[in-house]
Amino acid sequence: MNQNMIAALARQRTAELYDRAAGSHRPRRDHAGRPSLRERTGWTMVNLGLRLVAQPAPGLAQRPAGS
Repeated sequence: MNQNMIAALARQRTAELYDRAAGSHRPRRDHAGRPSLRERTGWTMVNLGLRLVAQPAPGLAQRPAGS
């Protein structure tokens, strides 16, 4: 994972923890209506995994089913 992304995720998580500790259980106003970096990163990883699973391995595609 990109080092800048790790730092951004850490900053976001720290801000969420501070907000929760302050008693604010609602998302911050500047992020309202927009998915968080953590959520976008998670869905990107899911999509990447699905693409990897959907592509057959190069050696398996040429073999007959009975072999």
